[in-house]
Amino acid sequence: MIEFITHTEAETEHVGKQLAHGLVAGDVVLLSGPLGAGKTAFTRGLAAGLGCDPSAVSSPTFTLIQE
Repeated sequence: MIEFITHTEAETEHVGKQLAHGLVAGDVVLLSGPLGAGKTAFTRGLAAGLGCDPSAVSSPTFTLIQE
């Protein structure tokens, strides 16, 4: 297990982007945390690091709650 502590949304995205560079096919990344913990920000960074469009990442929780 690897643990990162960040203090801003930008730091969280940066960690996601850096982690993406070390991933190989078949790796599993588990994100766990309460609302507002930064899971979506991390995923945006991860997407960017993998060459995907980070603006395509949206919060599944926000989608469920949005009316």
